[in-house]
Amino acid sequence: MPKLIKVSSFCPSAPTAMLLVGSFVASLLLLAASPAHAQSTISAIPPRLEVTLNPGETKEFELKVRNESETTQTYTVRVQDVIVTDDIGTPIPVTEDVSGRWSSASWISAPRLIPVDAKSAYSYNIRITAPTNALPGGHYAMLTYQPNAHLLPAELQKTGSLIGQRTGTIIYITIPGAITQNALIRQFQAPTFNEFGPVPFTGSIENLSDIHVNPTGAISIFNIFGRRVASIDVSSGNIFPGASRRFEVAWDRKWGIGPYRAQINLIYGPSSKILTESLNFWLFPIRLIIAVLVVIILILVAAVLVKKRLIVKEKQLEKEVEELKRQVESSHHHSQEPPISPGEPTHTV
Repeated sequence: MPKLIKVSSFCPSAPTAMLLVGSFVASLLLLAASPAHAQSTISAIPPRLEVTLNPGETKEFELKVRNESETTQTYTVRVQDVIVTDDIGTPIPVTEDVSGRWSSASWISAPRLIPVDAKSAYSYNIRITAPTNALPGGHYAMLTYQPNAHLLPAELQKTGSLIGQRTGTIIYITIPGAITQNALIRQFQAPTFNEFGPVPFTGSIENLSDIHVNPTGAISIFNIFGRRVASIDVSSGNIFPGASRRFEVAWDRKWGIGPYRAQINLIYGPSSKILTESLNFWLFPIRLIIAVLVVIILILVAAVLVKKRLIVKEKQLEKEVEELKRQVESSHHHSQEPPISPGEPTHTV
């Protein structure tokens, strides 16, 4: 006979249960209050600063930083050169030396530490001095704020390996002179065949200039008769020199029948240079059209079959009427013959 094993369930007493719950809640409160989990929201005003300086010129500009958190924060201010490595225009501050052609971090003087009270903003000035040998074109830097970075170990402050939450202002500096401005559309495409809208358009613009450009314009949609039926605004945003940037827009039309032509026209630079490209695509609900054709064909086939059956029935009815007429005529003929008298000889043929 198998042995029965008795299983005992653990049921803590009321004081023990209260102690466990209290310990759990206290742990959560300590975790939420720990510096590692404290939330700090920073706003940089303005997020973008565009400046024009002549070589050797110095100008001062006012910036603001706003502390949206519930506690006073001390922000460490860093000025770094920026590079763009993706196709969506994300500026990345870099600590290593970059090409002097675009850099400007060494031109900017800013305070190192800024204390900001909770839920308030702090205004301060920065000074930008363009070197006497500054090349004409665009030069770029990013001024960033990091909360309480001065409390980090010295080695981490030097390497910048512990970044944490940072935000800042991108500074665009233009040095006047002989500036090359050139850009091109690297890519402009849409699905060749679309059953239904919206029709997506994607593209990529490359900046070959000595300065940042901001191409803006529209995509015009033309039908098979050459009439413009839609216009879609396009804005790529600032594109750094030597970088490319993608754009994505869509024609929100749901239905369409036939081929269409899309032409993009963008304008950039002080001289309003034009970029243009075009493509052809179809907007045609083929499955819906096929379903409609199948329904029409089925209706026609059903109509033909019904008509054929009606014709056959009509012919059969005509035959029955003819047969009935013959029977009536035959009966009428016999009724008109004279009766044979008794004793009258009958003639047989």
